[in-house]
Amino acid sequence: MYTCKFTVMNYQRFFSGDAQVMQYSAIRRMARISSQPGIISFSAGAPNADTFPAEEIKETVSSILDSEGKTALQYGLTLGFGGLVDAIVDFCRKKKISSVTSEQIAITSGSQQALDLVGRLLIDPGDVVFFELPSYIGAISAFRNLQATLLGVRQGTDGIEIDELISKIEQSKRSGRHAKLIYVIPNFQNPSGITLSVKKRQQLLEVADKYDLLIIEDDPYGEVYFDPSLENELLPIKSFDREGRVLYISTFSKILAPGLRTGWIVAPMQIIEKLDMAKQATDLCGSMLDQRIVAGCLRRGIIQKHLPRIREFYRSKCQVMLDSLKSFMPSEIHWTRPTGGLFLWVTLPETLNSEEILYSCLEQEKVAYVIGCPFHVNGEGANTLRLAFCKENEDNIRVGIEKLAKVFRSYCK
Repeated sequence: MYTCKFTVMNYQRFFSGDAQVMQYSAIRRMARISSQPGIISFSAGAPNADTFPAEEIKETVSSILDSEGKTALQYGLTLGFGGLVDAIVDFCRKKKISSVTSEQIAITSGSQQALDLVGRLLIDPGDVVFFELPSYIGAISAFRNLQATLLGVRQGTDGIEIDELISKIEQSKRSGRHAKLIYVIPNFQNPSGITLSVKKRQQLLEVADKYDLLIIEDDPYGEVYFDPSLENELLPIKSFDREGRVLYISTFSKILAPGLRTGWIVAPMQIIEKLDMAKQATDLCGSMLDQRIVAGCLRRGIIQKHLPRIREFYRSKCQVMLDSLKSFMPSEIHWTRPTGGLFLWVTLPETLNSEEILYSCLEQEKVAYVIGCPFHVNGEGANTLRLAFCKENEDNIRVGIEKLAKVFRSYCK
């Protein structure tokens, strides 16, 4: 009788050079752990579902299906549904990006797809991309997967240190490396919660102009500010751009619902035309239903109506976390004080390792956070960590921070 034998193949030899350098996201790995019952999670960075205007979205969907159901469920243009593109033009102009036209906008499946597409358009292996220290893991992964050279620049309390950036640019030029891009998250940065000052936004453009670089401005949190008086301090870098050096990326995930998977990019037409070609090879087009829903929510004023509630929702949670940190944490530990967004950043004494301590926090106190090292392109940050205040209720935030402080205090002795 014939017996079928199966051999497990090693596919390593088939992987491309890009695939060889891919790394698993520390945030995704933590999501599996922190979703377990009984865990107080400060690791999940997803918007809180309590902020989603579900009933209004339901009404919008019903209206769309009644009036244009057949076209809403069909394929569409690669660069996006025209009604949403036009709505984003208006949205941009309210943010003082006044010169934008519909030909300079592409709709993407979340801002992460925009990062991936821009990287594939602009990065050759070895090209230098400058990152804030720390910076967003998703962008680090997208550009590292393309074999870019990632160079980190430290942040002060008001954002990326311009003098250090200039020094790193000049060093890379002298070494013969092709410096090409600066990646920044100017508002309530993920993971640090730091906001780039207006002065540094303008200086960053001057640096890009002097050294012939492009800026990728990733702004998913800019509308989630806690104090209305801050609005004029949060003008996009793109609003100061007169030469087309800034590629502005944003999303509706944080101010509407991430399940609609709708992001967008503003860029010069020459880049948008290439992006159109690259996107055709990726997904042909995004969801026309999702894009019509977002456009309908903009047209009906649903997003603007809910923004004050979203801001207060996260402001209250952030304040509880800040108050709890102040009450419970030992004096050797420091943290940022964000004025918007979903995160803050904690720095432990240099002798401590947040990854080692995490296991104690999970086993002893059932509290989770995200370790800081993966947010650093230079391998540093072992003594840092990110806390997200978006998921847990205020009681759990207080209890969770007290539990973390108990473990941290034991390591600080």
